[in-house]
Amino acid sequence: MKKFALIAAVASALSGCVSYVSDEEVKPYSISDVKSAPATDRPYVEGATLRPLRVLVSMDGGKDEGAPAFQLSGYLQSHLEGELAKRGYRVVYDRPSEILISTCGLVSCQLLNQRGSRVVYKGDVDLQVTREAFVNKMKGEQMKDVVARRRFDMKGRESRGRPDVSDGIKSVADEIAPELSKWAAESVTRVAGALERCEFTVCNGWNYRGEEEYPSRFVRTVNAIRGVYDCRVIQTDNVRRSIRVEVIYERDMFPEGFVNSLYTVRELDLYR
Repeated sequence: MKKFALIAAVASALSGCVSYVSDEEVKPYSISDVKSAPATDRPYVEGATLRPLRVLVSMDGGKDEGAPAFQLSGYLQSHLEGELAKRGYRVVYDRPSEILISTCGLVSCQLLNQRGSRVVYKGDVDLQVTREAFVNKMKGEQMKDVVARRRFDMKGRESRGRPDVSDGIKSVADEIAPELSKWAAESVTRVAGALERCEFTVCNGWNYRGEEEYPSRFVRTVNAIRGVYDCRVIQTDNVRRSIRVEVIYERDMFPEGFVNSLYTVRELDLYR
């Protein structure tokens, strides 16, 4: 246990955040160390938490739900989403997301051979993994697009037993899915690189000293920091006079930890 505690402490120090949890494990404003609020009316940071990166998966099998390509894309997407979840990523079905997995063109699934009720299908998937556009640019410089791309072309096994073509299509998915999912999940890790998503609460950040614009100023100031891709207020609490903030940034740009770096920004006037 001491070993794990030490590892967690080191990871926390490097990130400048309190802990790393999944989106499902934490409620708004929850913190790892519960402590009394400091005696100050200045804003201060509480409950910093690293969140899993969000991955949007788009397998385009066309619009015909009965077509083999549509069925194959559904099988592959389901398998890939499971692999991503096992590796700690959060699969989303709409933006915002940080990583995009998409097909280049349509998924293809064609009948290769048929003898009576026995069928053999062939599948073709051209897949790419990339950062979303907003995290491909860094303040003050242009980043190279980070893309991984690979084509998967496999033949399914001959289906037996039932004259149901979906068996043949599923056999194609069974052949492609393990390798495709493993490659895509590993590519997400490479493409994401040092990308991080952190949430934290800014206490006393609402109507600070009568300044109703402090939340907007906080977001604007943080967004202007080199290495930050996006900063936004995701929740407000008028009773606690606090705001919950989400920031997407490049970890390597903040060797002292992202949250720690905010205390050096004079415009934020954060109490430590």
